[in-house]
Amino acid sequence: MPDRIAPLVCICIPTYNSEKTIKETLNSIVQQSYRNLLIQIVDNNSTDRTVELAEAFDDERIVVHRHVANVGAEGNFNRCIQLAKGQYSAIFHADDIYEPEMVAKQVSFLQDNPSAGAVFTEASLINEKGKLIGKICQPEELRVAGPLHTFQSVFKAILQHSNFLICPSVMARTEVYCQDIQTWRGELFGSSADLDVWLRMLLRHPCGILAESLMRYRFSDVQFSSKVRLQTGRSDFFRVVDHYLEQPGIQSMLSDQDRENYVALDRRDRVMRGVNLFLKDRPKEVHDLLYDLYSGDALRSAFRNRRGLLTFLLGCFLALVLRLHLHASGKVILNFLKRKALK
Repeated sequence: MPDRIAPLVCICIPTYNSEKTIKETLNSIVQQSYRNLLIQIVDNNSTDRTVELAEAFDDERIVVHRHVANVGAEGNFNRCIQLAKGQYSAIFHADDIYEPEMVAKQVSFLQDNPSAGAVFTEASLINEKGKLIGKICQPEELRVAGPLHTFQSVFKAILQHSNFLICPSVMARTEVYCQDIQTWRGELFGSSADLDVWLRMLLRHPCGILAESLMRYRFSDVQFSSKVRLQTGRSDFFRVVDHYLEQPGIQSMLSDQDRENYVALDRRDRVMRGVNLFLKDRPKEVHDLLYDLYSGDALRSAFRNRRGLLTFLLGCFLALVLRLHLHASGKVILNFLKRKALK
């Protein structure tokens, strides 16, 4: 970084049986243009060659820590926070790829914005083979309002768009992780515990989102996040959002439109759960989830944006195949649509 002293950046990588991707991930990190890095592999008692492959790197910046027993994903993330040091820290994932300028641009942002507690980025979405299949971007209203965002602006955007904050893109001030966060709260929020972490940060500090795809986020059928998409119970996302909606002062921040956006997200969740239940031959439960499909709110959402329209059309399709008892044909079509969505 020109004209500045380059502060130490600590990058922790929690791993578990990551032998298929850890080499590519580490290559992308050691080749960062920003050089003053401490790279800590925190292995959760892998049974494959993850540790062997990590230790084979000839780079003195890499330190490998091994758990003698599996402590669970949350325990491994907590260990990463405990190991954080230097001025800035990031918890990167063992199956993602980081573009060469990512760390440099995040450090530059945090130095230029001393009130910021953390900075996120956008991402390209890749499949198991590394093929580009999409992008994850911040909402346009945040992009044009930057560079810093408050809890209120981000929470309102989440109520409209769901969670767009990319977990393995975050770089935070180390003191924020170690003093303000300390632990992942998985016992409260399950698979959405990361969203709780970002909201806790935002309650104390404004944060930034760089308007660039500075990493490649891998989506594969073996990831835990992929399995979450097959769930038939209410998304853990709502455990987080409902928790904050119950906190003092939050409701006064919201407009009627924000509350309608929440209802639309809940309806979309119910329709997607309905798809999974239909594919598991549980039609009665599908019917129970579609109780407000033709409500005024649902129709307004259908005409407001693409997500609302797709939710409405998918819900109508489910209702139709249930009414006509076209279970076999419906399953074929839904499986086809899910495969197309992931290509």
